[in-house]
Amino acid sequence: MRQKIIFLNYKLAWISFFLIVWNAFGEKKGFSLKVDETDLDRLAANPIQSYSSILGKATPAVVAVTTQQVVRRLYPGAGNPIEDWFRRYYGLPRTNQPRIEEEKVPAGIGSGVLVSPQGHVVTNAHVISDPRTGELMEEVVVKLGEQKDYPATIIGYDHTTDIAVLKIEADEELPFATLANSDQLQVGDVVFAVGNPLGIGMTVTMGIVSATRKSELGILREDGAYENFIQTDASINRGNSGGALLDARGRLVGINTAIISQTGASIGIGLAIPVNMVRRALTDYMEEGKIRRGFLGVSLEPDSNGNAAVVASVVSGSAADEAGFLANDKIVKVGKKLVYSVNQARVAISQTLPGAQIQIEVLRNGESETLYAILGSMSEGIVPIPGLDLTALTLQNREEFDIPDSVRGVLVSRSSGENETFKKGVVLVEINGSQILDVGDVSENLYSGINRFYVWYRGNYRFLAYRIP
Repeated sequence: MRQKIIFLNYKLAWISFFLIVWNAFGEKKGFSLKVDETDLDRLAANPIQSYSSILGKATPAVVAVTTQQVVRRLYPGAGNPIEDWFRRYYGLPRTNQPRIEEEKVPAGIGSGVLVSPQGHVVTNAHVISDPRTGELMEEVVVKLGEQKDYPATIIGYDHTTDIAVLKIEADEELPFATLANSDQLQVGDVVFAVGNPLGIGMTVTMGIVSATRKSELGILREDGAYENFIQTDASINRGNSGGALLDARGRLVGINTAIISQTGASIGIGLAIPVNMVRRALTDYMEEGKIRRGFLGVSLEPDSNGNAAVVASVVSGSAADEAGFLANDKIVKVGKKLVYSVNQARVAISQTLPGAQIQIEVLRNGESETLYAILGSMSEGIVPIPGLDLTALTLQNREEFDIPDSVRGVLVSRSSGENETFKKGVVLVEINGSQILDVGDVSENLYSGINRFYVWYRGNYRFLAYRIP
C-alpha cells in the first residue's frame, strides 16, 4: 500500500512538472489574447483620484516602432582624370570604378501595442510604409521601454483599415495588453492615449470619448477604405500613430491613428481604430494569413440627405439576391448596429465572416422589412482580370523572373493581348491598399470601377490603375 501511495505521488509530481513547463513554454509557439468584455461601472459615486496603478500595469505593453530604409549611394572612383581620359579613348577598362554602397537610414517612428505573450504587435499600416509611395519599409524595429531593440517580422498589413500586425521574438516574458469590447464605449468615457509622440519616449495623455463610429472623413486615402473611428480629445501627436487608446481600467479599446488639424498639432480631434476591428484583423492573419470579409452583393449610394445607405443595384446570384434585396431598399440596421451612411453599412458587413448569416433591416416603400443573408466571400462577386493567368510565387518562377525573396504577392504568368497593363512577370503586391498573398486575394479586393494596383516589375515598384466594368 505504501509503495502504491509513493508511486501515485511520484506520478502526480511528474504531471505537475509537465503542466508548469507547458504554461511557461508551450504557448510561446501559439497565439493567445487576453480579453475582458465586461462593461464599465459608469454610476460609481466616488471618482478615482489617480490612475497611476492602472496605467502602471497597462503601459509597458505599448512600444516604439521605428523603420529603416536601405539607401544605395553611388561613389565615383578616385582615379587620375588624364589617365581615365586615355583609357576611355583607347577603350581600356578603368582602374578605379565607381562603387555602390548600401546604407540603412532612419525613415520613420511610431508606436505599437503588444497584444499577446507570444510577441504579436499591432500598429498602423502607415507606420511601416513609405508615406510617398506606400511601399513597405525594408526594416522594422520594436523597442520596449528602455530595453533593447527587437527586429520585427511583418505578419500582415491592410491599408483599407490601416491595420498592421508585427511579430517579435524574445527570450524573456513580454508584457501585453488586455483587450476590451469597443462596442461598449460611450461618449464621455475616460480614455488615455499612450505612445511615443515625436520620438520623445513613452507618454500618456488623458481625455474622453468625443464620438464613436466616425466615418466619411477621408482620413484613409484608399479607394474602398473602411473608416470607423473612435474620436477623442486626448492629445495625439506625430509618433502616437499605432499606439494604445486605453479605457479607465487600463484595457485596450483602440489603436491611435490620426488627428484632424489645420496646423499639424493636436487640437483635440484624435481618431483611433476600434479594438474590435483590430481583433478581427489580428485573428484573421493568424488563422488564415489574410483578412476575411463578407460579401453581400449590393452597390450602395447615399440617400438624398446623405444619412443612409440605399441599394443602387443587386449582383445576380449573390447573397443579397438570394435574400430578396431590391434596388432602392434603404439599409437602416446591420446585425445589431444602426447604420447612417454607406461606409457604416460597408464596415458592418465587412466585419462579418463569409458563410455567416446576417440580419439586415431595410425600409422598402416606407415599410420596415427584415432580410436574412448568408454572406459569401468577396471573390464570389467579382470577375478576375481578363487576359491574365495568375499564379502563386514559387522558387522556380522567382528564379525565372529574378524576383527577390522580399517581394510578396501573385505573379502574372501569362498576359494576352487583351490586357496590356499587366505584363508577364509582373507581381501584384497590393490591390486597393490590401495585401495580396494568394490568387484568391485578387478577386476579393477588386470592385467595379477604377482599381489601384501596387506592383513589382523588373526590380521596381509602381502604382497602376485599372478599371473593372
